[in-house]
Amino acid sequence: MAVSLLHLLQRSAARLPDRRAVADGTGASLTYAELDRASEQVACQLRTRRGDRVGVLVPKSVEAVVAVWAVMRAGGVYVPLDPTAPPARAALIARDCGMAALITSTELTAATAAIQEAVPGIQIMRINGDAIHDAAPVRSRAPLTPSPANVRDLAYILYTSGSTGVPKGVMVSHGAALGFVDWGMETFNITADDVLSNHAPFHFDLSTFDLYCTAAAGASVVVLDEETVRFPIKSADVVERQRVSIWYSVPGALRQMLRLGRLGERDLSSLRVVLFAGEVYPAAELRQLQEALPAKVRLCNLYGPTETNVCTWWEVPPAGRWSYEQPPIGVDCSNCEGVVVDDNLQPVADGVSGELLVRGATLMSGYWGDPERTSRGFVNNFVQPHLGDRLWRTGDMVSRDAEGIYRFHGRRDHMVKVRGYRIELGEVEAALQQLPQVRDAAVVPVERTEGGQGGELELMAFVVGRPGGDDSTELCHALAATLPKYMVPSRVMWVEALPRTSNGKVDRQKLTQLASGASQP
Repeated sequence: MAVSLLHLLQRSAARLPDRRAVADGTGASLTYAELDRASEQVACQLRTRRGDRVGVLVPKSVEAVVAVWAVMRAGGVYVPLDPTAPPARAALIARDCGMAALITSTELTAATAAIQEAVPGIQIMRINGDAIHDAAPVRSRAPLTPSPANVRDLAYILYTSGSTGVPKGVMVSHGAALGFVDWGMETFNITADDVLSNHAPFHFDLSTFDLYCTAAAGASVVVLDEETVRFPIKSADVVERQRVSIWYSVPGALRQMLRLGRLGERDLSSLRVVLFAGEVYPAAELRQLQEALPAKVRLCNLYGPTETNVCTWWEVPPAGRWSYEQPPIGVDCSNCEGVVVDDNLQPVADGVSGELLVRGATLMSGYWGDPERTSRGFVNNFVQPHLGDRLWRTGDMVSRDAEGIYRFHGRRDHMVKVRGYRIELGEVEAALQQLPQVRDAAVVPVERTEGGQGGELELMAFVVGRPGGDDSTELCHALAATLPKYMVPSRVMWVEALPRTSNGKVDRQKLTQLASGASQP
């Protein structure tokens, strides 16, 4: 039984030393034996103690994977940083978690300098690609004796956007990560013959499936660099050329590949599982994707905030056998359990919308350095008090039917009141995405600028239209056929694309900023 993520790598290195473990877009690759040795080389140079936080500021590559494993081999907690983010954000995170060391690359000098200024005395280690690929067994005067991690020790901290504008560090233990890996391995039957893609950046929780399910199975992972991710046709090239069998990304990436990646012209016979998570996938486009993929492919919607990792999942039925207007988020994972509650934390009846609370093996340990925020998010297990565990308040509004299938209705913090009516922005967005003239859409609340009292809100829709579909009046008339009048946006802005974060999710903060200066009726 593995008690740390590092054991997954060590077992595969012992069992399948010559199997390719990781490859990237440059053509670089490492076998399991080479990855094991390279991570030991780097770990030997880290002057850290068990539990120290070590930043990984390396563009997506074989080297970045080596750095992640090296931190864990040295007994540390890895903190992945976004190489595309402003240096000031990297510095803020480094200072917040008390970073002891940083593994970085030579091209990221501005961010490295900002971190050095924020954390005086931090150890800076620049990873060397040539040394990694030529790694020989370590013969140092002081052999590495990695601090033995156990299931309760932290494995990594993922920083996500905070509602106050300050990023919050989600602490994930080895046990929680292993619980997720166990579920993924069993549910998708991952073996050493599989080739997984890694589309998500390492600071996004989707990447943990790619890295650790691969290591657990002795499979191979292909790391897509930032340039490849930017161009859907290049991402599709990787699937075909590398014979990818398991793909996992946000829906936006799949939607772009469907539009621009020429999927219908490709040999996708290697694909057997396609997973998506992070945001709602419009039903009409999901059907199109299903029709473009080989019939044998398992297409699955995975749901869960970073604090729980994946806690529910839904496998899309065969083409033509489902008619949902919005894909469900499915049923509880085998190692998680949810309960839907009202504002008073009382369970609601089937079919009634409420907040989803989750218990199970994959829950985070808490927020780094913020026990008050952690305490607000957890509640004692009032459903089964004899278990003595806790439930996490996801902040997501869902309903569950008699078969245990959850449907997502939006965020609690995306619920607004307009003229006294409670409105879920997710419901308006879902209705917009069902319209034939709409390719993508997002809705934000804005303060009324004309004829209203101060503080009154109205809805503004940002819409990516299909050719010839940019008539706002027609759009609102079509919406009024399915939504109450008070839910129809007062303003519409047609855009070429929705702004997105580095994780691929819609950047609602930027939309709100755009809305504050917009005046199109």
